[in-house]
Amino acid sequence: MDALSNLWRRNPTLCAAIVIAMVVLVRIAVVIATPMEIGPDESQYWRWSRTLDFGYYSKPPLIAWIIAASTAVFGDGEWAIRLPSPILHGIAAMFLFLLGKQAFNARVGAWAAALYLLMPGITLSSTIMSTDAVLLPAWAGAIYFLWRFRDSGNMGDAILAGAMIGLAMLGKYAALYLWGGAALAALLDRDMRKAVLSPAGVAMVLASLVVWGPNIWWNFAHDFATVSHTADNANLGEAGFNPLHVFTYLGDQAAVFGPISLLLLLAGFALILGRKDKWTTSRELWLLAFVAPPLIVIMGQEILSRAHANWAATAYPGACVLLASWIDRGFGSDTSRVKVSPFLKAGVALNAVVGIAFMVFWLSPSLADSLRASSGMKGVRGWEETVAGLDAKARELGATAILVDDRELWHGIDYYSRNIAFAPLRTWLHDSHPRSHAEEAGMLQPGDDTRLLIASIAPADRPMIRADFASTEPVGYLTIPLGPTRARKLKLYLASGYKQAPRVPGYEKQFEGRAEE
Repeated sequence: MDALSNLWRRNPTLCAAIVIAMVVLVRIAVVIATPMEIGPDESQYWRWSRTLDFGYYSKPPLIAWIIAASTAVFGDGEWAIRLPSPILHGIAAMFLFLLGKQAFNARVGAWAAALYLLMPGITLSSTIMSTDAVLLPAWAGAIYFLWRFRDSGNMGDAILAGAMIGLAMLGKYAALYLWGGAALAALLDRDMRKAVLSPAGVAMVLASLVVWGPNIWWNFAHDFATVSHTADNANLGEAGFNPLHVFTYLGDQAAVFGPISLLLLLAGFALILGRKDKWTTSRELWLLAFVAPPLIVIMGQEILSRAHANWAATAYPGACVLLASWIDRGFGSDTSRVKVSPFLKAGVALNAVVGIAFMVFWLSPSLADSLRASSGMKGVRGWEETVAGLDAKARELGATAILVDDRELWHGIDYYSRNIAFAPLRTWLHDSHPRSHAEEAGMLQPGDDTRLLIASIAPADRPMIRADFASTEPVGYLTIPLGPTRARKLKLYLASGYKQAPRVPGYEKQFEGRAEE
C-alpha cells in the first residue's frame, strides 16, 4: 500500500493513465458480458441512428451519430450500442486530469479522474448508452479548453473551447449551463473576463455556433421540435411547490455523486470565500461557476415540480476537480485549513465498492433478484419474451398490425423485433397530435385496423383506447416476469374500425375512475 501511495505522489500522470485504462477496460468487458437487454431510451437512440439527421424529436443528434458509427463496425447487438459509453467516460476523465493538472498540479488531475470514474452515476452511465455519456466528455473538454483560454487568451484555445461547447450542445441541451458558467466565471475572475471580452472570445462564440449550427437549422426547419420537447419535459406548468422536495433532491444527488463526496462538496462551498490565498481562491471560484448553476437550477425545479436525478450531472465534472484540489490542499481559510483528504479518500473507496456491487448485479441479475436488489432493472429485462409473446398472439389472430399505448413499450418492441417478420408496430395517439417519437413514427396507417391487436400496459387509458375503435374484444393477457416482484402485464384486445374521438377540452374527464384491469 505504501508503494502504491508513493507511486501516486511521484508519478500521478502514470497512475491516472493506469486508472483510466483499467476502469474503461473492465467496463467494456461488463458491457459485452452482461445479459441485460437495452432499455427503451437506448432502443429509441438506436432507431434514430438508422436514419442520420441533424436533430431528432426529443434530443440533439450526437448520440445517434455515435451509435451509427459503433454499429456500422460491430453490428447492431446490444453491446455494440453501449460500447461507446465507457470509452466516452474515459475521455471525460482524461480531460478532467488535464484540467486538474493545468489548474493545480498532476496529483489533483489524477484524483479528479478517479473521482469522476468512480462516481456511482458514472458507473451506471458507463454500462448503458445515454445522452449523459455523450454530453459529459464534451463538457469536460469544454471546461478544460476554457481554462486554457482563460490562462493564455490564445485564439487557438478559444476556438477549441467554442468547438467543444458546440459539440456538447449536439449531445444534450443541458450544455447551455456552459454558457451560464462561462459568464459567471467572467464575473468572478478577472483573467476569464479579459479573455472572453477579447476578439478571441468572439471567435469562441462563433466556433461554438458553427459546430452547433446544423442542429439549430434542423430545429428551425422542424418548428423547434426538440426545444419544445425539452421545455415540456421541465413540467413547470403542472408545478406543485414543495420545499420538502429538497431532501429528495439531495438524496438523488448523493446517489449520483456519492454521499461522502456530496457532503464535503456542500461543506466546501461555504469555506471557499474564507481563503486569503488569491491564487487558490480564483481557481476554486472559477470551477464553482460551472458547478453551482446546475445544482441550484435543478434543485429549484425539484421544489417547483420534479426533476430526475441525472439532470444536475453537468455539475460534477467541475466538482470532481474541486474535491481533488481539496484532497491535495485541504479547504477552509488559510489560518484554519481543514484536512479533508482522509474523508474524500473514504468517499472514493465507498463509491468504488458501490460500483463493484452494481457491476456484479449487472452481470448476474439472478443474484440481484435473490437479494431483492433488481427493482431498478425492470426496464432492461423481458423484451425478447414480450416480442415473442406478441408475435405468437398476432399470428394466432391473423392481426394486421400491433398497437401499443406507451412510448417505452413501442421502443422496446421495435428493437427486439428487428430481426423477425413482425407485424407492423403502431402507437395509440393519446392526444390529437404526436407527443413522442413513438407516436410520430408509429401512427396507424390505412388498413392497419382491419384486425388490430392492441397491447395495453396502462389500465387508465384503456377506456379511451376502446372509444377510438368501432369494435374491441378482450383476447387475454400477456404477463412477462421482470424479477421476483415485478412483471410487465399487457391486456390484449382485437380491434377494428379506428376513428379517433375528438380530443376536446375536458375529454379525459369522462373516463376518470373507469380504468380497466
